[in-house]
Amino acid sequence: MEFKKEITINKPIKAVWDILGNQFGDVYKWASGLNHSKAYSPPVIKGAPSNNRSCELPSGKIKEVIRKFDANNHILEYEVIEGFPFFVDSAINNWQLTSISSERTKVDMHLIVKTKGLVGSIMNPMMKMQLKKQIEHIPNDLKNYVETGKPSTNKLKEIEKFSNKVA
Repeated sequence: MEFKKEITINKPIKAVWDILGNQFGDVYKWASGLNHSKAYSPPVIKGAPSNNRSCELPSGKIKEVIRKFDANNHILEYEVIEGFPFFVDSAINNWQLTSISSERTKVDMHLIVKTKGLVGSIMNPMMKMQLKKQIEHIPNDLKNYVETGKPSTNKLKEIEKFSNKVA
């Protein structure tokens, strides 16, 4: 299953890359669906802030590894390596930034999730619905955070809900 999202952010490409790429471990600050995230292990790819990150979702924890980090071409690609159900073969997310002007950046997000086996075939439609719902807000969350320095309304609702659960 594939999910593609495109959005324009009214900030220079450097500002967008700083949040998306250089602050890879802090994605929870702006992305809906994440309670917390943390970068760990030294970078394997030159220029990357780390090699991996762990993310706490309401449904559990996942770990991701950076597969591509190209600061010159503004490409970030990472793969979920732990935490998805056994019937998920792979989940790779690719982000690419393109400068439209000195103050505008196009953001392309492309997620590919592959399932395996009979259970994967059966669960594919349900998983597709769930993932579609989870990633629906993420590009807008990034846009809001880069443009305003604050989490989106959707992310703020999640923060409040999570805070109430913890308290």
